[in-house]
Amino acid sequence: MKLSASKGLEGRLPEDLLSVSATNAAGVPIDAITAACSRVDAVLHLLMAQFNSGPDVERLSDSVIANVIWDVQGTVGLIRSLALHGDKSTYQLVHGAGK
Repeated sequence: MKLSASKGLEGRLPEDLLSVSATNAAGVPIDAITAACSRVDAVLHLLMAQFNSGPDVERLSDSVIANVIWDVQGTVGLIRSLALHGDKSTYQLVHGAGK
């Protein structure tokens, strides 16, 4: 029995659905990894400012802070996918696999 596309997508996170295209060139996508690291670093700095500010600064709601943390987790997953692509494709280049 074939499942509908929507049932297969329910409850899935964006990082579960995104992957590095098999048609990408082999090697470490260092620019993409660096950009993702810069993004996650910026988000973490914004989050840290919530806890390092004075008592007169209005605090973000718990749901906003939770979503910030969730975003960081997703970006780390993206970085992991990019790094794994670099490792796998570089291994194939060095060892001649996939020819």
